[in-house]
Amino acid sequence: MTRTIRRILGVVFWIALIVVAVQVSEPLRVSSSSEEITLANYLSGPSQEVTVEDPTHRLQIFDPVFFADSTGNWRQVAYVSEKSPGNTGNPLRLAWYASDLPASECQLFQYHDSGSLQNVVATLFPARKRQQIEDRIALAMRQHGEELTRAFVPLVRQSLEKSIPIVEEQFRESVRRHRDEIDGLADKWNDEIVDKRLIPLARREIMPIVREHGQPVAEDIGRELWDRASLWRFGWRALYDKAPLPRRNLVQQEWERFAEQEAVPVFEAHMDEIVVAVERTLRDVSGNHRVRGEITDVADQIAQDRETRQLVRTILKETLVDNDKLRAAWTEIWSSRQARIALDLASDRLEPIVRKIGDDLFGSREEGINPDFARVLRRQILGKDRRWIVAMRTGASSDRIELGRKPMPYPIVYLAGRDGVPTE
Repeated sequence: MTRTIRRILGVVFWIALIVVAVQVSEPLRVSSSSEEITLANYLSGPSQEVTVEDPTHRLQIFDPVFFADSTGNWRQVAYVSEKSPGNTGNPLRLAWYASDLPASECQLFQYHDSGSLQNVVATLFPARKRQQIEDRIALAMRQHGEELTRAFVPLVRQSLEKSIPIVEEQFRESVRRHRDEIDGLADKWNDEIVDKRLIPLARREIMPIVREHGQPVAEDIGRELWDRASLWRFGWRALYDKAPLPRRNLVQQEWERFAEQEAVPVFEAHMDEIVVAVERTLRDVSGNHRVRGEITDVADQIAQDRETRQLVRTILKETLVDNDKLRAAWTEIWSSRQARIALDLASDRLEPIVRKIGDDLFGSREEGINPDFARVLRRQILGKDRRWIVAMRTGASSDRIELGRKPMPYPIVYLAGRDGVPTE
């Protein structure tokens, strides 16, 4: 083969390669964008290089820049092409290839998804989907709620009736086993809390409130009791009890008669005033910001104490988790024939709703993978779509990438459609 023929074949090969590349690039257009980004566009290089500052030092090379047009469709307009070493200023270089969107007219905001459970839940359950699931559940309960209630309420009632005595018994045994620890904490909190904080609080804040509302009623009751009390009747009976005479306890008998026939009617006559005084006292005590603040601080101090938390955790674990009698009672109830009938009924009635909710969350055979679920898979399994930048066309440029304040999902989900065109 001569050199001329080899040259002709080489030229033909490269022409054919370019034609194939152009044809392959056609299906890679993003259907939601106003400007079609093809492989040829990408290979032609960026239309602009933009240098910006990343104050968070979080962005990495190839992190994308997205822009939403007037119709709400997202497209990628740039990406991080270069990152300077070190943290001084942390300048980044963006390869900006959207010719219809000048970088000088955009402000940039960066977003980050840590992959935490909170972010996963927020991605899988946006407001629209939560409302959709709530509507499905409400519809199921309207259709089958009464029937399911009749089936499950007896089982729940049996569980509670058998559980309460078992829990009470185990709680007493656990407290008895840890009595020394409880007494030690009681002495500790009596010294640190009761003597040093609660008693001074009662003297300083609570007693004035009690005196303000309770003293007038107490004085009225006291005067009436004094008027009804007979010093003569108490006096001669006290002398008689001291004398060496056969009969005794006359003072005790007179006190019992006085309490029953004189004191009780007085208190009954003033019962409405007593109730009002107590209500006003409780209202003012609960409304006192110093009392509320001190009680809150005391509760926080007790809750933050390591020994107290550990003791409470141990008692609850022994009472509820490690309680073999409780597990045996629940197993007996929920494995009974009545429970199996109820569970079969719930399965028959709720399975269609559960399947629809599953389709809402994960997708279906007909519609494919749900975009929100795809976001979670790409982020949690593949480690992608963790960082991105949003360009907003405000007419004012910025050399600094600001931190996005409101949470948002990753703008574009890369899914293969039936015809091979990526869809959002």
